[in-house]
Amino acid sequence: MALVHGKHFSLQMAATDLAVSMLLLLTAFIQVVLALRDITLTTDQLHTVLCVWTVAHRHFAPGRPLVFSLPRTTLDVNRSALSDPQPQRDELLMVNVILGKLHEGTRWPIELFRPNGVDTADTSVLHHSYILFVWNEEAGSLNETLENQLENLKYGTSWNPRGRFLVVATDINNAPAQLLAAHICSILWLWARIVNVVVLTPKLFPYRPLHAVNTTKTPAADRLNLYTWFPFKLGRWGEVQDVILLDEWVFESNGRFSENAHLYPPKVPKNFMGLPFKVAAIAVDRNEIITENSTQNGVSTDYISTYLAVEIVKFVCQKMNLTTIFPPPSVEATLENYAKEFGALEDGISDVLTGCIPLLQIVVTSSFDATIPYELVRMEIFVPCPKPIPGTEKILTIFSLSVWLTFGLVLLLTTAVFWCAGNGPYRSVCNETHTYRSLSNCFQNVWSVFVAVSLPQQPTTSNLRIFFFLYVSFCFAISTVFQAFFVSYLVEPKYEKKIETLDELLHSDIVYGDNPGINVVSRFVEYPEYTRFLENKKLKEDCTIGRKCIERMVTKRDLAIPFYVGYVDRVAREMGAEGVGKTACCFDESIGTFGIILLFKKGNPLLERFNTIMRRYLEAGLPEKCWRGEQHRASLRGGGRFEEATGGVFFAFSLSHLKPAFVVLLVGTAFSSVVFIVEVIVNCLYKRRGKYRICTLAE
Repeated sequence: MALVHGKHFSLQMAATDLAVSMLLLLTAFIQVVLALRDITLTTDQLHTVLCVWTVAHRHFAPGRPLVFSLPRTTLDVNRSALSDPQPQRDELLMVNVILGKLHEGTRWPIELFRPNGVDTADTSVLHHSYILFVWNEEAGSLNETLENQLENLKYGTSWNPRGRFLVVATDINNAPAQLLAAHICSILWLWARIVNVVVLTPKLFPYRPLHAVNTTKTPAADRLNLYTWFPFKLGRWGEVQDVILLDEWVFESNGRFSENAHLYPPKVPKNFMGLPFKVAAIAVDRNEIITENSTQNGVSTDYISTYLAVEIVKFVCQKMNLTTIFPPPSVEATLENYAKEFGALEDGISDVLTGCIPLLQIVVTSSFDATIPYELVRMEIFVPCPKPIPGTEKILTIFSLSVWLTFGLVLLLTTAVFWCAGNGPYRSVCNETHTYRSLSNCFQNVWSVFVAVSLPQQPTTSNLRIFFFLYVSFCFAISTVFQAFFVSYLVEPKYEKKIETLDELLHSDIVYGDNPGINVVSRFVEYPEYTRFLENKKLKEDCTIGRKCIERMVTKRDLAIPFYVGYVDRVAREMGAEGVGKTACCFDESIGTFGIILLFKKGNPLLERFNTIMRRYLEAGLPEKCWRGEQHRASLRGGGRFEEATGGVFFAFSLSHLKPAFVVLLVGTAFSSVVFIVEVIVNCLYKRRGKYRICTLAE
């Protein structure tokens, strides 16, 4: 019961607020009427002023800029005329009165534009409402009048073709009101894609439009007609074939609207009933384009699939029931291709442009509108990741060269000490065995202890035992350190030195892949080191086709390239290699982060609807799902052809890890063979020399 009373109280409050607002508007209207009685205007002009004033107060947001645009004329209209209009031409007098009355309430900041006058300074505050006046000029047609006004407005930073437009047409060659309104709407659409427009025209002839509203019995000449048009009608888009009479201003007493209709209704439907929609694309991967036979016309047409820039367009068009048509895309990201696609979008050949389009000032100009960014990409400089050091090299790098030489010296000195101890003058036959009397046996014992192999017999004298204990302790310490490093390198291999800075890349032998499109983008970021690098780097090659350069970087490892992370990761996975961080590495500092957008022609009424659905798409996390799916498909296409054995989380010993042991075995075998051959040669020489001595003694 309390809830019912609460709702009833809320309805009462809302009704009270509405009544107060209407009362205030009526009071202001009466004041304007009383003020206009002292001004010399015709009846038509007086009611035109009242109608424009009423439309502005009902439909133009307060506090937002209100723009007045006048045709070219030789008479001077400036802000001094707002409070004290001069007796000038009839139309200008009426405009002065409208400006003065709208300016008195300080409800809007008013800006005045005129093709041959001194305009207001261009600001970055987006305009909300426009009032355009058209009338017979001394020279020129209606087309030229509107075109001049639009040219004066559309190239400013405050231009808003999706604002609310009111076109006041007076004394235009006595043309029928409906045909005149249709012609004005057609010009506004063709020149600036303006949809949200109301045309105010006098009804000079008893010409009744097809969609006229029911009115009272007031004579037809005592009315002002308010027309508009809808861009989507009966399966067609953007064709001004007919206008609709929204309402009429009746010349009764102080004037009134006959229907009090809403003059700016929504004009973009939610369901376009399969209307064709051309989607152009630029800088897309050639591998993501497939060619199929179109079911509509039976000709070969390019289709783009599994690409986020296209997937999001497909999603939005599906929700709006638009039939997407993909003309052949521009694959290479060259300046010529960008200029071609921008020109096609401006000429209306395509409806939207997708692909690699960053949100930059050079892209979003006075001719184009951008959607909200659907992806943030980091532009990085990629270099080949350092390779794992091979097994034999890893073992050799456990200790430095000086340490390895010290080991060799220790082995030789220890061998000499053992031999001297076994053959010195202080030895006794009973104290030391023959094991330490031979030089080869001494070296064998020293090497056996060094590689942790047991000896056939230990030394017997106290002096040699003490030295032998010190040598065993030394070998134990060295073996412990060696095994710790050896196992660590097997589990986590040691890598080559990584290139981490632009200065290191500048002085390296790696070729830099120069991309003209990325160089243009880099001009809009503050990265002076990168600019100096581009000026000083000598080894450069053209990398307009990004995929080929990425494949070269992964396979030949002699190229560095600037690109965004997602694409490099996908190409590497498709090649069978691991992603970014394993195959292609980037610097800690990126070139910049950019938002990727869709691009529409300036004023396209579909922009707001696209932004709404795209925002829902982003909030639902669908781009992340699309990205994960593309990564998985790229990995499946790659099949692990370049996968490293040490790249996984788990490590398994294999035959390749025994390579160092086999190398040592071969070296030992070769050394033993050389020693054996030397011993055989020495033995032969010794025997020959002994026979020679015997023969000499016998003689």
